[in-house]
Amino acid sequence: MEVNLLTAEDVARQLRIKKHTVYELIKRGELPSSKVGKQVRVSQNDIALYLEARKTGSLPLQDYAGEHSFPETGTSPPPAERTRPASGKEEGGVSPRLIICGQDACIDLLLAKFSSTGETVLRSYMGSYNALIALYNDRINLSASHLWDRETGSYNYPFIRRLLPGLPVGVIRLAGRMQGFYVQKGNPLGIRDWSDLAREGLTMINRERGCGTRILLDQKLSLLGINGAAIRGYARECSSHLACAATVAKGGADLGCGCERGAENFPGVEFIPQQLEWYDMVFPLANKNTQVIRILLSYINSGEFKQDLKLLGGYDTSQTGHYEEL
Repeated sequence: MEVNLLTAEDVARQLRIKKHTVYELIKRGELPSSKVGKQVRVSQNDIALYLEARKTGSLPLQDYAGEHSFPETGTSPPPAERTRPASGKEEGGVSPRLIICGQDACIDLLLAKFSSTGETVLRSYMGSYNALIALYNDRINLSASHLWDRETGSYNYPFIRRLLPGLPVGVIRLAGRMQGFYVQKGNPLGIRDWSDLAREGLTMINRERGCGTRILLDQKLSLLGINGAAIRGYARECSSHLACAATVAKGGADLGCGCERGAENFPGVEFIPQQLEWYDMVFPLANKNTQVIRILLSYINSGEFKQDLKLLGGYDTSQTGHYEEL
């Protein structure tokens, strides 16, 4: 049972943010909370998970080009001065900031390398689908992608061609990850595959629209003729693998979807593998000869990167470094 529960004011003081920002994080599903009567409470453990999920060597991007910054998310766009093209110049002729989108831990490895360029590096945690749209609109510089296409059974390339029409891009493969289910330790419900989501009474925790995990889930349900809206908890969303696994660990759902590494922090969660996915990095070819992209390509093609992934654990590096121009 949670005993160390904090008010929104407590959380705001601890994180050094405004109280209304705390409520926004809760509303967006980024910070799990509980209701005690009519009052909102947040556990200290969930604060720690929230901070861990957003730990990075870059500056935060929530207010610059975050996952709620674009019209396709159904929310208001950010102020005009924060939506100028990523390739443009800042006021006074200062070089633009580098903006990279991606949630996976391997992005932290790239950020560490980019820091040597001296550029200001910003990171967004928006999902792969919205990130590719942001790349098309010249609002970001690099987008990670793990989007499965049901028609071809392949990853990323079909979506890149559809969402980036006429924009020449380079696509380099970072690694493979296993996608699957988070369930209670011991898998008491005996959940094995996607068809089990049709079980009566099963409760799930979903991921946000536009992320690769959500798109994989929705396509699998569609192929099986399962109405996602009929699944208890389908409309309840969280914005990271860690938050999803944490909800299952606390008994808030029977099942959640995410990558294998997301379950490692929770002893009470078991991972049921379903599908190997490929995680790619996409950038405009116009930027291929910039210092940042040269560093990116060199590092990903090095033995050092594969070794770093091995140390992180949970990655398939058999296709790491594969490069195509589309």
